[in-house]
Amino acid sequence: MLNIETPAAKAGDPETSHLAAEAITKSGARQKQMERVVAMVQKTSGLTSRELASKHGEDRYMVGRRLSEAETAQEVEKGPVRICEIGKCKAVTWWVRGTAPRD
Repeated sequence: MLNIETPAAKAGDPETSHLAAEAITKSGARQKQMERVVAMVQKTSGLTSRELASKHGEDRYMVGRRLSEAETAQEVEKGPVRICEIGKCKAVTWWVRGTAPRD
């Protein structure tokens, strides 16, 4: 089981964000999402968050949120920046921890 160490809502977020964050964490959905996102990176390292979401049929915002949490949990790491095939702009790539190419 991966360890979620980051709050799902920031201090300045509205009360509704904190309530939603508490609910998704207590239900276990946040944990399951993070595990799915880590598995996505394990299967297809080197993609941007939008590419990962598209390839695996997931919501790009959920993927982005869980990637940062998985990075904090030291399961994944950022790799080189490149042009995203979907967004057509510069974006970081995501890799299993310890496997990202170095410049």
